[in-house]
Amino acid sequence: MRLEDVIRAALGELKADVVFSGGEIINVFTGEIEKADVAVKDDTIVCVGDVKGHVGANTKVLDVSGMYLSPGFFDAHIHVESSQITPTEFARLCLPHGTTSVVWDPHEIANVTGVDGLIEFLREVRGLPVNFFVVIPSCVPASDPKLGEAGGRIDVEDIERLKGEEGIVGLAEMMNFPGVLGLDPSVVAKLKASREMRVIDGHCPGLSGRELCAYIAAGVRSDHESVSGEEGVEKLRRGMFLMLREGTASKNLSELLRPIVRLGLDTRNCLLACDDISPEELVERHVDLLIRMSIEEGVDPVKAYQMATLNPATYLGVDMVLGGLAPGRRADIAVIRDLEKVTVEKVFARGVMVADGRKLIVELNRFSYSDKVRGRVRVTQKIEPELFAVRHDRSSAVVRVIGVKERSIVTREEEAELKVIGGVVEPNPADDVLQVAVLERHKGTGEVGLGFVRGFGISSGSLASTVAHDSHNLVVVGASRIDMALAAREIVRMQGGMVVADKGKVLASLPLEVAGLMSAEDANVVIEKRRGILEAVRGLGCTLHDPFMTLSFISLPVIPFLKITEKGLVDVIAQKIVKVVKN
Repeated sequence: MRLEDVIRAALGELKADVVFSGGEIINVFTGEIEKADVAVKDDTIVCVGDVKGHVGANTKVLDVSGMYLSPGFFDAHIHVESSQITPTEFARLCLPHGTTSVVWDPHEIANVTGVDGLIEFLREVRGLPVNFFVVIPSCVPASDPKLGEAGGRIDVEDIERLKGEEGIVGLAEMMNFPGVLGLDPSVVAKLKASREMRVIDGHCPGLSGRELCAYIAAGVRSDHESVSGEEGVEKLRRGMFLMLREGTASKNLSELLRPIVRLGLDTRNCLLACDDISPEELVERHVDLLIRMSIEEGVDPVKAYQMATLNPATYLGVDMVLGGLAPGRRADIAVIRDLEKVTVEKVFARGVMVADGRKLIVELNRFSYSDKVRGRVRVTQKIEPELFAVRHDRSSAVVRVIGVKERSIVTREEEAELKVIGGVVEPNPADDVLQVAVLERHKGTGEVGLGFVRGFGISSGSLASTVAHDSHNLVVVGASRIDMALAAREIVRMQGGMVVADKGKVLASLPLEVAGLMSAEDANVVIEKRRGILEAVRGLGCTLHDPFMTLSFISLPVIPFLKITEKGLVDVIAQKIVKVVKN
């Protein structure tokens, strides 16, 4: 709207398109529940209070008696790709929960496609009713190239190029806090290049004292990786915005909130974030659950809503546009039936009702992706069982084994003695020792890292995936090299995804043809196929809660202790490649 029209609409000279009548507003500015009506013209709130004079012949008056009006919710930190659905499908699922804004760190996409792919996704989100605030990934690649390489990289020149793009608001989580403290020139250069943007997000588990002060002094404003309530309190006291996280895998909202409530601390710098969320969970809940959990932990209800609305808007510097119900703000509004249970009845985005009765009622156009993000599995070598052979010239071999455990991305270094048959070291499924391999899939280098892993528990068959943090090469685990080859070939044929194979047959698959990370299909189709691959893996004997999540982190050479990349086995502490066979 033109400014002149906004003023005329606020005065009632131009009649409202929508009026919310009879309800109460969650006033995040004063911390109270206020009896007031709201008038909306086009995409803007034009009046709050007595709005009878704003009703015209064409005004839709919505009776919200007995209900509450809240600003639309923010997810303050999310990796959309982790949901394995496109941003459009993510918007389709989160809107009915009242979420109208997300801060997206496209770290995974950047590791596959680099800057060109990011720009394509920026084009997609600009056409959606959800406000996508995109932060530039700060650590791409995440590790030393000698230990493993990604498909893309983002350096200072890329930051300079991206920060002028519409939708970019800052630098994403600065995971390399040792580089900040050690004045690594490339890290410092990224921080300097980002200072004029709105935010620099943090990632600093365990940091405290003078090191925390130095990290904050470098310009980092937030953190979502606190490991204890006491650590969270210290970060709040030093002026950071503390993100209370409750995702699918990582959950610490309650632990972080309890000392804040006990000490009666101000929550103005507390934000709510999911970080990563599965599509199954996103169907059932989003930030609405985090608000409800905060209230259950003893946070005053209005303050809990502030943490999902005004606080993140203030953090992003957009509080004059979003985050509150006030004249001149964007009409992103959630209609709530039960204040403390956070039951979202209707959702408006930019003045248009987009969800009613927890169902999306608008059509979101499917985005057409180019080859910059499709066709990203570039494995050039012929994939046969021999590709996965670990050779040794003795009758038995003592090998290093990656030990995985339930719901943990930290692995152990173990060892096993395995038989050598025909010069090839054989896995031992009876002792839960399987073979693992990582195939480079970005540049067609032909590199293959080989090793062994314990903890998946399958007695036969194989599972493979192109979701493999952070470089997202093709990772495959199996009791049989024949099935490993079959699963890997199917991944290449699908151009990315997840596969379960056994006894020469593909049992289940989930194509992830968008960068090998996301499906272009509807979310309900993705959910059904995810269910199919999990059932197939469990049918092979696996008891892990989410075997594909476990699989995705065994190739991340920055999390202890033993990992594998296309370069080989990585001793994470020593930051070097080590041999598979020890004798």
